[in-house]
Amino acid sequence: MPDRSASTAGDPLGAWMRGLSALYPPADAEGWDQVGLHVGDPTRDTVTGVLVALDVTEAVLDEADDLGADLLVVHHPLLFSPLRRLTPETASGRLALRAARQGCAILAAHTNVDKAADGTSHPAAAVLGLVDRRPIQPLPPPGRVKVITFVPTEHTDVVIDAMAAAGAGVIGDYTGCAFTTAGSGRFEPGDHADPHIGTRGQTEHVVEDRIEMEAPRDRVPHVLAALRQSHPYEEVAVDVVPLLDVGPLGASRGLGLIGRLPEPRSLAEVASALADGLPSPHLRLAAVDDDPTREVTTVAICGGAGDSLIGSVIGADGRPTVDLFVTGDLKHHPTLDALTMGLSLIDAGHFATENPAMDDVATHLRAQAATMGLTAPVHRSTRATDPWTDWNRTT
Repeated sequence: MPDRSASTAGDPLGAWMRGLSALYPPADAEGWDQVGLHVGDPTRDTVTGVLVALDVTEAVLDEADDLGADLLVVHHPLLFSPLRRLTPETASGRLALRAARQGCAILAAHTNVDKAADGTSHPAAAVLGLVDRRPIQPLPPPGRVKVITFVPTEHTDVVIDAMAAAGAGVIGDYTGCAFTTAGSGRFEPGDHADPHIGTRGQTEHVVEDRIEMEAPRDRVPHVLAALRQSHPYEEVAVDVVPLLDVGPLGASRGLGLIGRLPEPRSLAEVASALADGLPSPHLRLAAVDDDPTREVTTVAICGGAGDSLIGSVIGADGRPTVDLFVTGDLKHHPTLDALTMGLSLIDAGHFATENPAMDDVATHLRAQAATMGLTAPVHRSTRATDPWTDWNRTT
């Protein structure tokens, strides 16, 4: 066991909390979730070592102690329900007490990791080589929009500058960002119009630029006011388009994902690939018509327990929009219902579908720590926390 008495130096726990939040915003988590700090004092505790794991278990706390890690970053929150008392009479109370006595803070990132651009559904997708990936349930649009308008070419820069002054066109460290496309505008002024260009009752064609600029949603009224004030036309054509929430890897964020196999494969082949590519000792296949030779082209995946998303891949006509749904912890009745609707399923296990994503969490956390000047090393847990054993393979 390491001797921590020699030095109390370390990074502030609060800094590590900010670093994890920057990677996986707590606002992305589901409302019922319990992400964030579960054990520790962000104003007093320091961090000399970090261990990333899927779960808090006795074995993982042993590993943290052996490594000298005093911060445990986990996927599954330790304290989901309020505790009436902090005693060893419950599993969560027992583990929380031990962590506190051991001097190990516990920080959880759960459904906010599930929804990340490379979240918990992506390892299984990588094993299958899925392409054209998109979330089953995308995150709502972020607080940014794209403002699009059309202006005579000679007024393009004037309008762009006015919109930029009102808050549009900021992307990272760049300002005044805009994209323009040349085209032809067509209109006919009415009898009561006061056109800047053209004549009442006559069709007019004007060389115009299409201007596209991003803007924060709360700045839209100001940007539109500046646009209309600087635009030469009496009536201004404007589109305001919400932007999808796109993560750093270019993939939209959200729960689960849907993708396409590079070429069709049988259910049995897909199941074998997942069994070989994931730490899954007890993979189960539920095939429509009990036919493992059925061809699969499109696949939906939700790491962990995802049977609540099955309805999202059943169309309004009652037919599945994918050939196969892959998740863990599948229950009897949801599985039977899915088969009835024509959807095959693979239960690859809760641990198996989520644990590989913790490798990415550790990698991203190391990079984030480097940018923040944090010095504690980030370790990846080697303890398997899958509680199940495939009895058929051991007997």
